[in-house]
Amino acid sequence: MAYPFYAMDFAFYNSMGIYSFEARCEMLKEIGYDATHLSVWHGERWRDVEKLKNVKEKYGLDVAGVYVVLDLSLGEDHPRNAGILKMLEIMEGCSTVELAIQSVGEHIRPSDPKGDDIAVKWLEKALKIAERRNINILLYTHLSFWIERHEDAVRLCKRLNHPNLGIVFCGYHWYAADGTNLKGTIQAVAPYLKQVNMSGSSRNPHGFGGVATIEPLDVGELDNFALLGQLKKIGYNGMIGYLGWSEGGDAYSKLRRSLNAFRDMERRVEAHPHWADLKLTP
Repeated sequence: MAYPFYAMDFAFYNSMGIYSFEARCEMLKEIGYDATHLSVWHGERWRDVEKLKNVKEKYGLDVAGVYVVLDLSLGEDHPRNAGILKMLEIMEGCSTVELAIQSVGEHIRPSDPKGDDIAVKWLEKALKIAERRNINILLYTHLSFWIERHEDAVRLCKRLNHPNLGIVFCGYHWYAADGTNLKGTIQAVAPYLKQVNMSGSSRNPHGFGGVATIEPLDVGELDNFALLGQLKKIGYNGMIGYLGWSEGGDAYSKLRRSLNAFRDMERRVEAHPHWADLKLTP
């Protein structure tokens, strides 16, 4: 089975700016991607999602998701947070929101369960809208954010037990935050896993967050072939994406390289599944 493959729009950012939404869609279609993606970043930009409703008709692409960051240290009613709820009310052409929770309050450190009640209170409001509008809210782990590790996302999913709440497995952020027990982590998130993104990466103090690089899928120390093998083992059949954050340079060539690398890994896993039986570090 060929996985539907998308690129997060991070790949189109560089030090000089960002490619237009139209150019991004046209490039992805020409290269052979199945879906595009949109980063809204915060709720003050909630109207940005209005451009998604015509993507399928105009470009022949699906929309994999919308990425947004929640920062409850600013207060629930701050426009950056309140706007996310407005976005959920008007969004068309996409049924997936990737939610990174940066903070739930001052002095609450990443992964600290003391913040769970605060996050749950906000998520309950958002999930009422999501359920009514048939939108999935997927918790997005992120290095140095309050939801930093996949076990944080699992903890919230178990507590809320809501069909519209799930998890994005973020290969880079797993690797950068911990990078151990891949098999156990994938098995733990499996009941809630609705999307995946991948990145080439190597540990390097000059990388993102002073921890690790973010690169195309054909380079780096992070073994995405082993990751894909674990996803196959749990029967995952959803979308997989390419991260691409902060790489810069010629976006088109890196997107093409990453798609080719992914399809080759996919072919090998399908033909020789035992090759991915890496003796994983527990």
